[in-house]
Amino acid sequence: MTGYMVSAYLPPDLATSRVDVQGDPVRYWLLVGHIGFGTIATVAGLAQFWPWLRRICPRAHRWVGRMYFYAGVFPAMVLTVPVVLASESGMSNVSALVAMLVMWAVTGVAGLRAARSRRFRDHRAWMIRNYAVTVAVHASRMWGAVVIPLVLLQADGPAYQGDTRAIIHDIAGSGAWLGLFVNLAVVEWYLRRRAQPVKTARNSSSSTESGTVPSAAYR
Repeated sequence: MTGYMVSAYLPPDLATSRVDVQGDPVRYWLLVGHIGFGTIATVAGLAQFWPWLRRICPRAHRWVGRMYFYAGVFPAMVLTVPVVLASESGMSNVSALVAMLVMWAVTGVAGLRAARSRRFRDHRAWMIRNYAVTVAVHASRMWGAVVIPLVLLQADGPAYQGDTRAIIHDIAGSGAWLGLFVNLAVVEWYLRRRAQPVKTARNSSSSTESGTVPSAAYR
């Protein structure tokens, strides 16, 4: 998916842009910069999930993490602002992009603060959430493909009356919202599920130390 999205902008050519920016080179280069930094974030963030890198090369893990945020997420986040302001893909899509931007910033800052406070468990959880937002754009393309036939079924009905522009805007907006919501929902489910054994183990340990036998022992 990343390769497909980047392919239209390598080499940079106004004529091959998937976003209509004809006659507006400034907007085009802002878009290219956003996609370029976003690609760095996608690749560097994926490397952070490699257990070997964390265990065997913790220093490399830290440097890749810095690259992920400072050479990927942060500049891409800054360039998102003018890209969103110049967007002509409808209010639903724009509001989804703004929500992504806010969640990107909130989870990224929370992850950095946790790392600096040496709360590494919290840091990992926040950065997993942050990466879920990073790849939400990729997920939105897949969800868009799911939404297309549903919208086309109503193309000639009272909802759209054959308005191609409105159809495209709704597909883009629905895909963006679903990409963000589903990614974050899956991540929260994963984090809560992963935390349960730890919580159970702690409760069992506390019960044993206090001389109380867990109720499960009687079952």
